[in-house]
Amino acid sequence: MKKIQFLKNQIFSIIFIILLTLIIRLFIYEPFFIPSESMLPTLNIGDFIIVNKFIYGIKNPFNSKIFIKNKLPQRGDIVVFKYPKNIKINYIKRIIGLPGDIIFYDITNKQIVLYNNKYIKKDIFKYKELKKSKYFKKIFQNITQKKYVFLKKNSIKFYKFGNIRYFQYTEYINKLSHKILFTPEIENKINEKIYKQKNFPLYTWIVPKRCYFVMGDNRDDSLDSRYWGFVHEKYLLGKAIFIWLNIQKTEHLWFYKIKFNRISKIN
Repeated sequence: MKKIQFLKNQIFSIIFIILLTLIIRLFIYEPFFIPSESMLPTLNIGDFIIVNKFIYGIKNPFNSKIFIKNKLPQRGDIVVFKYPKNIKINYIKRIIGLPGDIIFYDITNKQIVLYNNKYIKKDIFKYKELKKSKYFKKIFQNITQKKYVFLKKNSIKFYKFGNIRYFQYTEYINKLSHKILFTPEIENKINEKIYKQKNFPLYTWIVPKRCYFVMGDNRDDSLDSRYWGFVHEKYLLGKAIFIWLNIQKTEHLWFYKIKFNRISKIN
């Protein structure tokens, strides 16, 4: 009898742990992995992050309806969301525009100008400290994949071993500051792919109700709202708050490198 009771206690304990873990992942905190360079330099490939899932409210995991409201998303928040074009895929970007914002994107210097619905300029986005970055963009031409890179004249001084050096700004969104990367040496050949909103010129958008405009910090290497539109609030999964580990495969070697110096809060 004691053995049976012991087994029951163990089974109940395991079930409780499984349920508790499931509840935490569904409604409170969930780990995610960064697979791309779209959020450089804030987030690197190989970063493991913690996402706060209750900060914007508790959602029904089956239909994404909010049944307990919490804080509203803010400009500058880094959010994980379901990609609107394929909700089976999760994306991570920074919120740039809130409902009602009118956004103008300067394609030349990769900067944001924000207006309200009366077309009065909001002094929210500022840019300082333009300089060369330590990061490089890999340059290649792949005819089978139809991916090309077009370099501007006089760009050779920023070209190194098949790579182009990124430039960076410090972008200020109100009091929040972070680095953004861009490559002025690469000609922009993607105007036809830019998302054009009805009754608005190219590179200008007004954010609909209950939606958000998101962008990657790596402005020239991020598939975001500039190309496919807005993120509805029902697709938001949570706010990225902490990097708890970074693991990267060492090039040309079999082992992986663990970077503990990446452990930090996310801004």
